[in-house]
Amino acid sequence: MNIDEIIKHSKNLTPKSRRRFIENSLTLINQIEFSVILRGPYRLVLDSNIIMRLEDYRLGKINEGVLSILLVFILIKRLPHHIDLVIRPSVFYEYLRLSNVSSSRQHWEKFKELKSITEDELGSVLFFDGIETYSGAEYYLNLLQSDAKKITKTLRSYEQQDWRFNFFQPPGCGFAGIPANNGEFIIVPPVFAAQGLYKDIGLEYFDERRTSRFFMEHIEKNISECKLNNQQVVERYGGDRKFLLTKVLKLTTKGNLEGLADLDILSMCNVQTQFITQSHGRYSPASIGLSIDTNLATALRFYSSITRTSPQWGGSEQNMEDNMAEMEAFFHDEIRVKEGEGRLRQAMEYSQELLQELASKMGVE
Repeated sequence: MNIDEIIKHSKNLTPKSRRRFIENSLTLINQIEFSVILRGPYRLVLDSNIIMRLEDYRLGKINEGVLSILLVFILIKRLPHHIDLVIRPSVFYEYLRLSNVSSSRQHWEKFKELKSITEDELGSVLFFDGIETYSGAEYYLNLLQSDAKKITKTLRSYEQQDWRFNFFQPPGCGFAGIPANNGEFIIVPPVFAAQGLYKDIGLEYFDERRTSRFFMEHIEKNISECKLNNQQVVERYGGDRKFLLTKVLKLTTKGNLEGLADLDILSMCNVQTQFITQSHGRYSPASIGLSIDTNLATALRFYSSITRTSPQWGGSEQNMEDNMAEMEAFFHDEIRVKEGEGRLRQAMEYSQELLQELASKMGVE
């Protein structure tokens, strides 16, 4: 579908749906723009809601979600970067409606089906992360099912736990904290309390280090919202926290787990952690998360900003070589940031051209 066809269909939308089309398009464009600050090659990791919209499109349903996805792929094909489309095992798992493949034949049918839906509608080749064979899919889906049970059990235990916590602790208590005025105690903010209380849950598919922040945020939220805890400390050291990750990975009102693929995508497509991974010239393809889910999209945007800490000078002359090495590494990162900002500006120019074309043609009756 070209841009003229997209505009034609957008005019058949309700005013509310048309606004959603524009909002979705800007969300998807931003995800592309802010990810190219990383060095390529690039992998575009599709979320389950992208696949669901493409399924609708194949069935003849044209809605604002489909139109925004097709529009952003016009941008992707205009950019001067090669970007591969990738499906993660967790997205395949959700495509199978949270079930494993029961036979080689079923795997091949679903594999072909998903590949056809994506490639035919988007006009790009689709790649798979380890689930292109029956044995690979069965292996990863088994791990996902096991992790899903552990995550569900953990989140349910959080709901039942007593989250009373004394923010005033003696030094050496096992929690990080801020020294109190009298020096006799330390103040343990909710975020530090969560870090100290978190225990690994033995995940096998997911990287425990990367996913731990989701569970820590659930703990922090529970501690902060416990009315029996000192609310002055909560307001002073975290009262403005939005606990975004608890909206990405959560239990529904019926107690079912929601956000498994989102957890996978955000863990892999976090621009901040990928920038660190690419340090010192390490070869690490950049993964770009593409999603129109509001919470996941907001989280991807939040973790797209790159912060750098200047090296600390000081110490004895013996430390000078270490100081110089840290300074050189810092300048190397600065160069990477400038290169990335150049790619970001270029992507924004391409997207601005596309949006101007969209606006001018939508204004024509």
